[in-house]
Amino acid sequence: MKVSLLDVDETRKKIEVLLPKERIEKMREETLNDIKSRVKIKGFRPGRAPKEMVALYYGDIIEEEIKKRMVEETLPQALRELSIEPIVKPIVNYIEKDETSGYVMECEVFPFIDIGDYKGIEVDSKKVEVKEEEIQERLERLRNMHAVIKEKEEKKEASYGDIAVIKYQGYLDGKPLKEARSDSYPLELGNGVFMPEFEDAIVGMKKGEEKEIEILFPEDYPDKEVAGKKVIFKVYLKELKERIMPDISDEFAKDLSFENLGVLKQEISKSIQKEKEALLREHIYRTVMDRIVDGIEIPIPERYFQSRVEDVLEDLKERMIQDNLVEEEKRKLKEEIERRVRQEIKEEIVLMNIAKREAIEVSQDDIDREIKKIAEETKRPYTDTRTFFEKSGLMGYIRNRVLLDKTREFLINNAKIKETQ
Repeated sequence: MKVSLLDVDETRKKIEVLLPKERIEKMREETLNDIKSRVKIKGFRPGRAPKEMVALYYGDIIEEEIKKRMVEETLPQALRELSIEPIVKPIVNYIEKDETSGYVMECEVFPFIDIGDYKGIEVDSKKVEVKEEEIQERLERLRNMHAVIKEKEEKKEASYGDIAVIKYQGYLDGKPLKEARSDSYPLELGNGVFMPEFEDAIVGMKKGEEKEIEILFPEDYPDKEVAGKKVIFKVYLKELKERIMPDISDEFAKDLSFENLGVLKQEISKSIQKEKEALLREHIYRTVMDRIVDGIEIPIPERYFQSRVEDVLEDLKERMIQDNLVEEEKRKLKEEIERRVRQEIKEEIVLMNIAKREAIEVSQDDIDREIKKIAEETKRPYTDTRTFFEKSGLMGYIRNRVLLDKTREFLINNAKIKETQ
């Protein structure tokens, strides 16, 4: 096997791989035998048709299989020989030269760039501490989560925090508005789901009571049909429910599987501490990276950039986030995605260059853990996931993911933290 490297530019590489005629013929023979054993040709028992006839019937399939095998069996070795790690699936073109056959693979890589100082960058940061009021706020959230909702006693008035199940219809100039109606809407009073004037008017109502509520919509209201206009809502209070909150006590803690209230508060404190430390580390990383990137010219691998943008857009499409956007909004959304992805890739390039300078290494165990993580996220078998990355020549992508994480931690740990009040 002959492997040659052709530089295209800072972000693109071309690799030419040529195989001797004997190896191609061996692949052809093995492929032909494999197909012969599996196909049926009229007039012959399975596996008994002459090779010449199999080649005639399935010639195109055999040639495609040979091309596929050429890449699968040689690409990983070629990439290792040249120390190249593609960051997006390579483009392969098959060639024939003299007595050899092979392919030219074009791939994108992270470019090498000149980076200034990246260690000892000063970052202002407040000391991480957990306050008692923060613990109490979490306890209050837990109370809300474990509250019991029940029917409010007859003749009692609606209060903030109650759930009012209402039937309502909005009218503009005496005509009903199609979009301003519901036969049974559960409205938690005080949550700000509806306009404050609407919710304020329901407070004080009793079950079975009817009321007309006049609302003047602001000029800049999104719905142009009612913007700047008065709408009359006819409201009927069908049901009224209240939230019964548990007392914060040892019993409450035991219901949540903690020994007592003191232990529950300790666990809440640890959780808040961990969250704040994670936010601090992100703040340190962002500050350091912004200082490094500022003023550096960083070439962006174009196909890698486009594939990343397409992945984000496809994800938004699957979640139907773009469905209700007009063309101008979609254009602005795409521009924002492109800006964000471009920045992310710049940071990746900086991190890869720092990793090289600092000789940060990724072990086989690190790679195995990352593949296992991807397999779990995509709900695919580990062996299938690993085989996919190996055959696609994308093991370098896995290594890079791990390397980026390690290098982020390196930057954070080497920042100079200046505690402020």
